[in-house]
Amino acid sequence: MFYLIVIILIRIGYTDVRFRIIENKCVLLIFVINGIDFFVGDGKLYFYSSFLIFAVGFICILSNCVGAGDVKLLTVLGMVFPPREIPDFIFLVSVSGLPLILIVLLLHHFSKGKFSKTLPYGVAIISGYLLKRLI
Repeated sequence: MFYLIVIILIRIGYTDVRFRIIENKCVLLIFVINGIDFFVGDGKLYFYSSFLIFAVGFICILSNCVGAGDVKLLTVLGMVFPPREIPDFIFLVSVSGLPLILIVLLLHHFSKGKFSKTLPYGVAIISGYLLKRLI
């Protein structure tokens, strides 16, 4: 199941970089796969973790700090981590975002404004998730 999620994350990363969109169908598919893994395999779901991420993310959406797609992706990926591991997950996402910020700023600067200054943060979320799952 993990490899199937990785394939979907590759698509999410591509669409986020190319179009700055995280598709709802991909997020829903990850949610369904997590649910199937929970019922069939030995996966665990931590809805409290998802609720915490969504609650904080919703406030960030309202204050225009982050996109709704990023919060949805964080929420569905965070459901596989117990609440005590959420700070580690968020830290890894943040650290993964630092090189991304630098790359986007450099591309924007050297393209003389032709490259968008918006941040495809789904890439950092995916990187943080994969790091957390593999460490």
